[in-house]
Amino acid sequence: MPRGRRLQGATRETMKLLLVNPNITEAMTEAMAEEARRFASPGTDIVAVTAAFGTQYVENRAEAAIASHAVLDAIARHAAGCDAAIVCAFGDPGLAAAREFADIPVVGIEESAILAAWMLGRRYSIICLTPRLRTWYIECAEEHGLAGRLASVRALDSAIDDITRAKQQFRGHLVELCMRAIEQDEAEVIIFGGGPIAGLAREVSADIPVPTLDGVSCAVRMAEALVGLRPRPASRGSFARPAAKPAKGLAPELMRRITGAA
Repeated sequence: MPRGRRLQGATRETMKLLLVNPNITEAMTEAMAEEARRFASPGTDIVAVTAAFGTQYVENRAEAAIASHAVLDAIARHAAGCDAAIVCAFGDPGLAAAREFADIPVVGIEESAILAAWMLGRRYSIICLTPRLRTWYIECAEEHGLAGRLASVRALDSAIDDITRAKQQFRGHLVELCMRAIEQDEAEVIIFGGGPIAGLAREVSADIPVPTLDGVSCAVRMAEALVGLRPRPASRGSFARPAAKPAKGLAPELMRRITGAA
């Protein structure tokens, strides 16, 4: 299929979004997919896939580098027939590479949440689970050029025994962090960062006196908007698809994309 063909001819009422979880935790994929489907438009189909390799969850630079490879691998395997893809890990591992590589629009959940926050207030704060995530999320906002209005990134200081239960276990503590961000950091929008707490922004919105955002729901809406705008793919510049070259040791689907066999 020629690059960009689906976008330029997409006039049908249905849409298919590929949700890529860059970690190996299936329960997290299911939770994020459930939240994505809550906010998807009628006729939008969410295809959720879990990384074929990597770590339980992505928390630092080394794990993000592995996750970036996993994102490209998943897109090569599963993007056929999809209209857009979502990198569904806060911190957006591999997002720029995926945009350079894919035939369809690719959005990340941190970037999408921050862009939505910019339309709701002047200062936003991110609430997350660990101090290592805090460092990574700040760096990601800076790399996106979206740190100018970042009031703070607040993280739990408690050990997390089971990441899949973190939302239930630390709900009260996370709400407390929100209130500190509002009262002490002057945050006007709160973003809940991380797949393990997907949906919390919706669940506690009545308890927080400013808008609350979830990266998964924001990314679904951003992806739908991009598909609807039908932008032409880049044929020049840094996001034009790279020229094919020999490669070694990659999964077959990814190998075909890199070497130009697909």
